[in-house]
Amino acid sequence: MDNLEEKLNHIEKWNQERSRVKPYIDIAVEFHNKARTEAHWKNYEHAARLYREAIQNYRNAVSQNPRYYLHDLLERIDRVIGEHIYNTFNLKTYGDKLKDERGIRDFENFIENLKEEERKYIEPYDIAMAYMRVGDQYSEEGNLERAYEFYKKIIDCDCGRPFVEHDTYRKMAKILFAQARYKEALVDFVSVLSFDRENHEAISYIVQCLDKLGIAEHKKKFLAAKPNEAKKLIMEVL
Repeated sequence: MDNLEEKLNHIEKWNQERSRVKPYIDIAVEFHNKARTEAHWKNYEHAARLYREAIQNYRNAVSQNPRYYLHDLLERIDRVIGEHIYNTFNLKTYGDKLKDERGIRDFENFIENLKEEERKYIEPYDIAMAYMRVGDQYSEEGNLERAYEFYKKIIDCDCGRPFVEHDTYRKMAKILFAQARYKEALVDFVSVLSFDRENHEAISYIVQCLDKLGIAEHKKKFLAAKPNEAKKLIMEVL
């Protein structure tokens, strides 16, 4: 008898909780579905408003102090926040947004202000590719300082794609060489070789760097070195 009463009491409490939180959940789901549709059609700004509405209504449901719905609500909030952050990333990078200084600064601020727990929602590769677009644009404009800055961001974000890092080190090294920063260029060209030991362009530039630095006799050591070893070698031979 006690067990039956306990079950009935449980059902009654569940129903009471459901009546409190369900209206908020229904509204949140509606906003969430609309946000996904807008994001799919690349209407990122409109989608952002809808995602915020969905998140707020899920949080309103949590404010009702649910017991039975709590775990599900927290999972839903996490999922919507993830989509919202990725949608914001798309909003900052879509179309011509990265074509002018204001859009670039806006994108930089967005990435820099992301909390650690928010970064998991954006693939480092996607961030790296956005940085690459900006770096290439500055390079084409002849603004090598800013180009180098964004290429360096690609390396720092550690996207885990060797072909991206290989290409980035090559671009960084050529900028450094053009600026007569031969020591730094030498290390970055050695980094290129660490991905491709037969890269003739990198080998040619390494030889030129060594000539400029007056340490051509150490060619074999640098061609066989890893990036960290190259740094030590420079300190030893200069």
